[in-house]
Amino acid sequence: MRIIITGTPGTGKTKIAKELAKRTGYEFISMKDFVNQHKLFSKQAGKAREKEVDTKILARSLIPYLKQFKNYIVEGHLACEIKIPADFIFVLRASPDVLKKRMLKRKYKTQKIDENLEAEMLDYCVQRAESVYRIAPLELDTTKRTIKQCSLEMEKAIKQKKKKLDVVNYTDDLKTYLRLRK
Repeated sequence: MRIIITGTPGTGKTKIAKELAKRTGYEFISMKDFVNQHKLFSKQAGKAREKEVDTKILARSLIPYLKQFKNYIVEGHLACEIKIPADFIFVLRASPDVLKKRMLKRKYKTQKIDENLEAEMLDYCVQRAESVYRIAPLELDTTKRTIKQCSLEMEKAIKQKKKKLDVVNYTDDLKTYLRLRK
């Protein structure tokens, strides 16, 4: 079983993927850790000198690496950008209010928070995953669920071969957000 978990920062990808890996015994692969371990940065970006990842370089390294595992869970926000061999693709979602609190707690800069909130409200990871994988991913709203509840929902979806989980729509939040920015 090959499982991909993606979503914007703060949706719970890492904690939920680790819990699911613990429950299933599947290999857990964090894309962030993989990038750091293999130094797959393409360049320093912007004034903040943030490291940028070239997704083509990442794909050329990660996909062959995964061949050694029969069962794996790959998590990372860049997983919606790369076509990784997968049986299930989950996009974790969370309300913009909750995401903002989580990102503030992580001390994200204002610009990064705004970018990620916009990505969430515009369904960026869902749309990108659909485009890259050519199938609709399963959306899971983590806003009011615990880590354990999320992993159980995912496990159930896998066992039942579900094609759909939650219907998530932040259009109203986006409209409010855009009005406030005027």
